[in-house]
Parts: sequence; C-alpha cells; structure tokens
Amino acid sequence: MVIAFIGGASPASALVIDFDDLGPSTLGVHMPTLYQGLQWDLSDWHYLSLANEPNNTFLALAGADTFFFSPAGGEDFFFDGADFWSRRAADANGDFYFILIHDGATVYNGLNDPDGRQRFQGTPQLLAPNYTGPVDGIAFAFDGGGDDWDHLAMDNLRIRPVPVTCQLSGDINADLIIDARDIQPFVECVLGDAGDCECADLDASGVADASDLAMFVTTLLTQTP
Repeated sequence: MVIAFIGGASPASALVIDFDDLGPSTLGVHMPTLYQGLQWDLSDWHYLSLANEPNNTFLALAGADTFFFSPAGGEDFFFDGADFWSRRAADANGDFYFILIHDGATVYNGLNDPDGRQRFQGTPQLLAPNYTGPVDGIAFAFDGGGDDWDHLAMDNLRIRPVPVTCQLSGDINADLIIDARDIQPFVECVLGDAGDCECADLDASGVADASDLAMFVTTLLTQTP
C-alpha cells in the first residue's frame, strides 16, 4: 500500500484550486513548499501541463512513498473532493482510497469503507470521500500492486475553511484586539460585502446591520465588548 499526503496549513477561503497560476511545465516541477495555504514540500506532487494545453496546469505524483500531514498549528478545513483522471493513453483505469487526517489521527480510511474505492479513468471526474467532517491532511492509498500512483492526475481541488466562532464581540478582524483596524471590516459587514461577520453582530440579532453601529462605537471607545 502506498500513501500520498497533502497537509493543510491555512486555507484562507472556500477554494477550487486549479493550479493554473503555477504556469506551464511539460516536464513537471515539484510543488512549492506552501501553495494556496497548503503545505506540499514533503510530498511528491508535481505540477505539469501538456504541450498542446499550456494554460491547463494539473498535478501528478512522481514517487510512491510520499506522505505527510499538517504541521502543528495547521488550520482545519473541509475537503469536497477533486477532479481525478489517468494520464495513460492505454489501460487508463485505476483506483485509490482517501485517507483523511485530523490532529494526527485518521478520521476516515477508505480502505475500511465498503464504498471507499475511488475509480478513475481517462477523463476527469469529481471524486470525493464519504466523510464531511473537518480535516487537516489528505492521503491517497493504493492497494494491490500499488502502481496506480504513477498515472494519477489531479486538478480542481475543492476545500472550505472551518468557520471560526467569534471569540471577542466587536473584534471583526479576529486579532483579539478591538481597535481602529476593525472599523473597515465592520462597515463591510453592515453593507453585506463580507463573509464572516459574527463578531459584527453585537446585538445578537442574527445579522450585522445598522442597529449594531452604536454598540460597535461604544465597544471601540471603551475597548470592552
């Protein structure tokens, strides 16, 4: 059995990572240490593109014994799958199993799931694990001969950050300090232009709006929520 890991460092927002900004490479280049909030340096994932499609960059494995997990302090995220296919022109069928890690423990092992086998073919298809909880590392296990890693390709990696609960009401930018740097994100929340606005809902009405303004100003001036 061969396992290849992707470790999570800090996915900043909901992402479909297509890797195209890494640029073309017909020979393949090892992934950067950190890319899109994920850590890749201990893996054998390489990015590459086809000569006739230089703007379509994807990932492929260049080795078998490649595994690691999130470093200490890595952020949790949800994994919604990715597009997988075979790089072979012939015998383009293969399979693998997802192994999902959280805080150093395996929370999902596709090898133990009767429906865990992920079958890929010559055309890209979205494959996702039968697990919806938070993770901080992703693995792929290959059984049998264990050689399907050498033609597996991956693109459009789908991840979502785990929502962070407000720790300090009025601390919109989540730096644990209520100060002038919270003003702009508060305004953005009130105008509906921001995503995570729990700390801007000072009156606990369920929405950040103009009714929170007076309480925010008081909180800002007194430094107390």
